[in-house]
Amino acid sequence: MNAQLMDQARAAYRAGDFSSAAQLFASAKTADEICGEADHLRGNSLMRLGLFQDAADAYSAALRDASYGKSGALLTNQGKALAAAGDLTGAANSFGLAVQDSSYATPYKAYMGLGNALLKSGNPTDAGVAFRSAAIDGANPAPAAALMNLGDCFLLISRPEDAVEAYRTALDFVGPHDDPRAINAGLGQALAAAGRYADAIEAFGRATSDGIYQLTPEQQQSLATAQDTLSAQRSMAPTVPQTTGAYAPGVDPLDPLGQSGNLIPDPSDTGFFTLSESEMIQQDKKEMKVRRRHRHVGLKIFLVILLLVLIAAGGLGFAYTRGYGYPTQQDTLTKLFEAVTNGTETDSYLAPGLSDDAKSVLVSSIPEGSVPTIQGLDKSMTESTATVSVELSKGGSMDYTVDFVREGIGWVVSGISIDFGDADSASE
Repeated sequence: MNAQLMDQARAAYRAGDFSSAAQLFASAKTADEICGEADHLRGNSLMRLGLFQDAADAYSAALRDASYGKSGALLTNQGKALAAAGDLTGAANSFGLAVQDSSYATPYKAYMGLGNALLKSGNPTDAGVAFRSAAIDGANPAPAAALMNLGDCFLLISRPEDAVEAYRTALDFVGPHDDPRAINAGLGQALAAAGRYADAIEAFGRATSDGIYQLTPEQQQSLATAQDTLSAQRSMAPTVPQTTGAYAPGVDPLDPLGQSGNLIPDPSDTGFFTLSESEMIQQDKKEMKVRRRHRHVGLKIFLVILLLVLIAAGGLGFAYTRGYGYPTQQDTLTKLFEAVTNGTETDSYLAPGLSDDAKSVLVSSIPEGSVPTIQGLDKSMTESTATVSVELSKGGSMDYTVDFVREGIGWVVSGISIDFGDADSASE
């Protein structure tokens, strides 16, 4: 082992120069030499560079060092690398071996990876078992994501009532990195499948109330079904017979029940002209009050409109302080990934304070042809941090952490990094 090269490799790794770090970790040992730390950190560096299959091979090399330990973390990282490379079967095998390591402190991460690999492989039943294990793991600080995925599995195996309970429990455990809108959308779909249409519409309403979350095509279909069915049920309800509006002869339309005993006043009744002078004065005062009230109607309308404008402005100000904006974080991230895939300019989606080198590194970390989806968002008035699931062009997926900063009323990206979970747990 070349200690000097190892020190240089660690320094490059800490500095974020993952290309140099990967090369230096490889050069620090001979081809047949075993060093768990060097291969572990080399695998992490290769993951950062998007070289997923090479990263998986590096983790395999690290696993050969029995004295290094950390097999649970290494196998979990290997599973993530294989999933990102599109090898879902190999990924599921690695995740399954990871949870067998009794010394592994955070097995929920392996269970989550296993569940995702099985779900994408078309096995929602076993995926649900894995997600349940992740949710009940005492080391899991944020079980909402596992519970939401469990609800998805229940829906796929036609157990909507169980899905409802999973989603509702997920809402009880929502943390800063979870998206309650996505959970409510899943809940709406489950309620619709269970025939609870009014509750489904209410859940979908909570999911889309801020205008940011977009329902999936399946969720849109469930909402439409719930609305149509509920509307049909209401239209079939017993109705009160409608009258023609005609009154029977001799009935006063101002008193259709005939309780007054009088019909419409006779036109020959000129009682007004028989009023005394004092009565006329009192009558005039009453009419002046009526006219005064009518004159104030315009002022009242103006005040109402002004109040509504103030309320709207207050609502916009409140939304701004809560981290909402346009374009949204999801809109900016989607357009940035599309720009990378299409080879078009990306500067308009990046923080203007970034240097050209920083922008180049950030853009180079985005895989071409990938699609990002924000799974959780911790937002404030000026900064936001999102956990993002990225679907890769080869069918795998990767988790990223994306930082945003406020630019005007919208958001731009200030940093992107791959979320390795246990990938950085090697000691240095």
